[in-house]
Amino acid sequence: MTLTAPRTSTTMRRTIRIAAPAIAGLALLSPQVFAQGNKPPKPPPGQSAVTLDARPNPPVFGQVTTLAGDVTGKDSGGVKIRFEEDTTRPYGDSYKPSALSATTANNGKYSVSAKPLVNTQYRATAQASPPVTSAPRLVLVRTLVGLRVSDRTPRRGSLVTFSGSVFPAHDGARALIQRRTRSGSFVTLARPVLRDAGTAKSTYSKRLRVRSDGVYRVKVASDGDHVNGYSRTRTLDVH
Repeated sequence: MTLTAPRTSTTMRRTIRIAAPAIAGLALLSPQVFAQGNKPPKPPPGQSAVTLDARPNPPVFGQVTTLAGDVTGKDSGGVKIRFEEDTTRPYGDSYKPSALSATTANNGKYSVSAKPLVNTQYRATAQASPPVTSAPRLVLVRTLVGLRVSDRTPRRGSLVTFSGSVFPAHDGARALIQRRTRSGSFVTLARPVLRDAGTAKSTYSKRLRVRSDGVYRVKVASDGDHVNGYSRTRTLDVH
């Protein structure tokens, strides 16, 4: 006896072809998209609402970012703003009170400076009547990466030392020493290990033989607490 597989309709086949890429695309979305995807519903007419943004985002470790927004509705001027923060993944389920606070101006706008040490999701609550809470805002923090070179005008074929510090400490991770290609992308030349340099920072050092002019940088890859960090570029003129 021959078994015949049931036919699949054209409609079903089209559905499968469309759904598969859509599902695959979800995997490419960043955690920030998911963290900020659930926006609070629009308030009823006459009730206040509050927004929240952060700039720059991401800041470099130790840099200040400004949390700002505005309150609209019947209560807008002179409204107290309180902030909560969540520094653990998945973001949004472990908010804790923050020491940050602000008060809106007469036009409903507010701002406050923050210096997150790790990736942090914030939300703002306006003490209106009744209180209203903003959509969450995930602030990603870049590792601070320094780069020094022992000679910016080396002789062709000589050894140049690349060294620097990384904040905060990432002992045991790798510093990726990279050179810019003609296409503008960067290729990794060496991966020195970050060494302990106290509780606040790590350091690295590597000697490389340089044979031609080039633009260099150092990258420290993202981890659970920080996103990719990059040093400033350094140009070597070989003679």
